[in-house]
Amino acid sequence: LIISGVQDLPGEAEAEAVQQCLTWERENPGSVASSLAAARENARNIREVISADMWERINFYHLWMQGSVARKLYDSNRSEFYSQIKRINQLIHGISEGTMSHGESWEFFRLGKYLERASQTARILDVKYHILLPTPQHVGTPVDNVHWVAILASCSGYEPYHKQRAGAADPCVSVADFLIFDPLFPRSLRRCLRECQSAAHAISGRPVGHPGDAVEHCLQALIDWLDSKKIEELVRDGLHEELTRVVNTINKIGNAIHQTYFDVGSQTPSATPGTPSPKLGGGPASTT
Repeated sequence: LIISGVQDLPGEAEAEAVQQCLTWERENPGSVASSLAAARENARNIREVISADMWERINFYHLWMQGSVARKLYDSNRSEFYSQIKRINQLIHGISEGTMSHGESWEFFRLGKYLERASQTARILDVKYHILLPTPQHVGTPVDNVHWVAILASCSGYEPYHKQRAGAADPCVSVADFLIFDPLFPRSLRRCLRECQSAAHAISGRPVGHPGDAVEHCLQALIDWLDSKKIEELVRDGLHEELTRVVNTINKIGNAIHQTYFDVGSQTPSATPGTPSPKLGGGPASTT
């Protein structure tokens, strides 16, 4: 719930209530059902710039989520249900990359995707790093290892991490370093922010390293700050405080994207009068 920014769950936060809230609750903008509905509505508004295949899949899975088949699968095989949700996301991303023209619309898609990833990686690492951190007597034991495996699995990083850093002496520092600084892992903070920067500059037409609008300036400042740090410094200064700084800055970037490109009161060269604005939702740290 903390990772997703849900602070008003009615009743006790036990397993079924949490899963119900994060999966089906339409009042929760970050739930699976709400996210698919928002994606479908956004896709409907911009059908002329996305591919027919992309629209059909998003619409199909939105209807699937609203029907009885998804609910029956949820009730009978929870693990398979959530695996299907993961496959839906992977399929949509694959279809979009293979069927959309890689122009301005595609760059906006990339910008939102990687900004969301950066925020979620920071939130997952922050919350799990502190909540799952074992007591001193558990350090180096199988219990300790399970906690770090859980963090990596939450970020789809278990296999990439072990292919690069098997046998790390201190998994606490090593996992955090991987999820924050690794330049190749597609969900690390560094890689996500670099992808955001690339997309933002492709939209504006300015070369990377020469920021011109608020979005580019915010991204450049955050990347410069991250490049100036090492994992030992972040741990020493307080990983929670540093990751909170990252999440707050990503929120500012999301606001800057809205104000620069989608605010009805401000017109930019890339804004087209009369074009419906996408709905920006998905939770406190989300821009997609």
